[in-house]
Amino acid sequence: MTEIINPTIDLFLYDLKYSLGDTQKEIEQNQQFFYNKFYGYVDSSLFIENNHDLVSEYVHLLKNISAQFKSQNQQYDGYFYPVLLDDSYGLLIDCALKNKVDVQPTNCFANVKSEIEQILNGQTGNIGATWMLSGWLPPSHTKSHKEIAQACYESIMPGLDWEEYLEGQGYFLGANIFELIQAHQHFIIIIYPDENTLNLSGKFYADWMRLFYYRHKILWAYNQSRQVKLSLQTYFRTIKAGNDYIEQTRNKYSELNTLYEMLVNIQNTLNEYTKQLTLFDLQIATIDINLSNYEKRLGRIKQKTTRIQENLITDLKFFTEFSRLVKDKYRLQITKDSEISERFLKLQSDTINAVRSRVEVEKAERDRYFQNFVTLLAGGWAFGSFVAALPGLAEKNDNPVRSILIKLSNLKLDTPPPTTTQEPWWLMPATKGIYTLGGFIIAILLLLIWRRFWRRYRSPTMPNRRRT
Repeated sequence: MTEIINPTIDLFLYDLKYSLGDTQKEIEQNQQFFYNKFYGYVDSSLFIENNHDLVSEYVHLLKNISAQFKSQNQQYDGYFYPVLLDDSYGLLIDCALKNKVDVQPTNCFANVKSEIEQILNGQTGNIGATWMLSGWLPPSHTKSHKEIAQACYESIMPGLDWEEYLEGQGYFLGANIFELIQAHQHFIIIIYPDENTLNLSGKFYADWMRLFYYRHKILWAYNQSRQVKLSLQTYFRTIKAGNDYIEQTRNKYSELNTLYEMLVNIQNTLNEYTKQLTLFDLQIATIDINLSNYEKRLGRIKQKTTRIQENLITDLKFFTEFSRLVKDKYRLQITKDSEISERFLKLQSDTINAVRSRVEVEKAERDRYFQNFVTLLAGGWAFGSFVAALPGLAEKNDNPVRSILIKLSNLKLDTPPPTTTQEPWWLMPATKGIYTLGGFIIAILLLLIWRRFWRRYRSPTMPNRRRT
């Protein structure tokens, strides 16, 4: 049986305080979401007043820095340690057996974890969480540090393969430290050689709080970028469907209005696409800042261990593998996605602008034809009205215009004119309005003939020039 003394679990939880564009109401809701994790266990008088207005890299949210909690199970005790981390919240929940002297089986970690989960009542951190398991070895232990660490992990994550999820291992103040990652769950296991070394580790909780926060904020930013990519893909499908429609209908004169509306809709979608695209830059900046802070904090932990106890080995190189992963995978992936998305935006914008130009020309041409048509109608109607208003046109006399119109109305090919002198129906006084229509038609024909000859006059054929 694997055994350990003072089995302790420290859970580091991280929540978002605000994101870009959040309203004051949303910020207050985020604060309440964070406080709900421990509010019922901590006296409200211990909270710093107006702390939701604080803006700083690292601020304690309790006047006494931490607050002890009493568990319903008398075997356990622990404390809460909440802090403000710039635009996020951090919460450390420490829980351990009250008996810190006697040897305990490593499977007791499962009970300690259950106690913490009962306190949280199903609540989690929306940025991330790290479970840190620790304890020190009894003098009579026969198992290796790795075997004991594996037993601790399997007690809280039964059925999982230790070797599969083991990311790295090293030394911290002479203790063996192991890192495991299972899906989005992060575990740190530290097996201290003795009680004195374990007590020294208490000086590093603020460092762990920062280090794990930077790690989770990087992963959070990367996950946000995946959501941005999904949004861009949705916009891409909308834009592509619009472009396909344009290719099918852009040569159809009758669909011009519909085509113009489709162009407007695509442009609005491109505007939303552009807004989402800028979020890639925001996530890249978030990753760069937190990666820099992560590497700096890791260096400070190393320096701090040297100052506290120079003769105790500290080797945390395995933590630097995360930095390499961020640079070679996460940041590179976002950068490539951003570049591809920008090229697509430029291509689609150029295509839409070209189509819009053609549509605008066609629309202007159609409007010009309509205006010309109205001009012809107006001119024809004016001429027809002039004809109808000629003096004596409606009288039965020898008016020359009336006589000409009568002769034109009786003119038929190969047919002799009738002997009757009855006037045509359209020249009868009761139908004088028809005069206007007749003049209108004649005027339209004359105007069309004139426009045709005018265009030919204005656009003469240029003679071919001889090459010299």
